[in-house]
Amino acid sequence: MQDYLHRCLNSLIVPEEQMQHLEVLVVNDGSKDSSSAIAHEYQDKYPDTFRVIDKEKGV
Repeated sequence: MQDYLHRCLNSLIVPEEQMQHLEVLVVNDGSKDSSSAIAHEYQDKYPDTFRVIDKEKGV
């Protein structure tokens, strides 16, 4: 997943006036790769648009 996550999340970055109407939820279900860290980078950079939910195997 981590190999595709940057490309996927980058595709959702649009001009600022459109970003205010967009909410992106990224759910990490216990992934052992760096997917969560990558998603958190986007949440830190775009806190009003990207939200990361870390769950351990659906719990």
